Amino acid sequence: MAAALATMAVELGVFLGALAFGIDERQSAMASLAAGVVWVSLAAPAMAAGSNTGLGALLRGGIVADASAVLLIVLWLATPYVSFLAAVKIYCIYAALALAGIAAVRCARAPSARFALAAVAAIVFMTALASPFWAGGVLSAAKATGRIDPAIVTSRVVHANPFYCIWSVLADHMPYAWHQAPVMYRITYLGNYAAVPPVTWYAAVIIYLCIAGILAATNLLRRRVGGL
Repeated sequence: MAAALATMAVELGVFLGALAFGIDERQSAMASLAAGVVWVSLAAPAMAAGSNTGLGALLRGGIVADASAVLLIVLWLATPYVSFLAAVKIYCIYAALALAGIAAVRCARAPSARFALAAVAAIVFMTALASPFWAGGVLSAAKATGRIDPAIVTSRVVHANPFYCIWSVLADHMPYAWHQAPVMYRITYLGNYAAVPPVTWYAAVIIYLCIAGILAATNLLRRRVGGL
């Protein structure tokens, strides 16, 4: 219950706080969705790490994604930018991230090791979310060596970034996506080396569900072998 309340407080707090400070409805919605994906990335693994059982981890970590549905319902009802179908798609992205984090922490048995893996999962998620800010170096190296097509690197980077997948959901309802804003071209180099390709909303869902499945299968196999 505490995790659900904290999730709603953080996500709705960002949306309502932005509106209270005079930020327009569109940017307030974008800020709250960004806060939501960051919160799920950080909180779901940490909450799951506190449980000694697989079911407990699923419930504790999954409640973070489930509670995010409250924000999505509010945005659906209160703004013209998030339709019901868009809310469902964004929830799927949140849920896939949460499941990947849960599967990561279940690879350890000791509580200290689970929390260590939760920190690792959070770092990996945040690295993926921050890809526009570090991918420039990779793209510069790819261009210098000529061995890797920068367009391929750009495509891999944006498809693994949940931010891009969320904004692709909202593309029909918002004038532009955040990564197309001029300020993003001034502070990042992602679009300077290769055009940012269109991203399907389910790209992140597939990627993170596959990661969750691989980790869960590996953990199950390791426990079965260890129990022989």
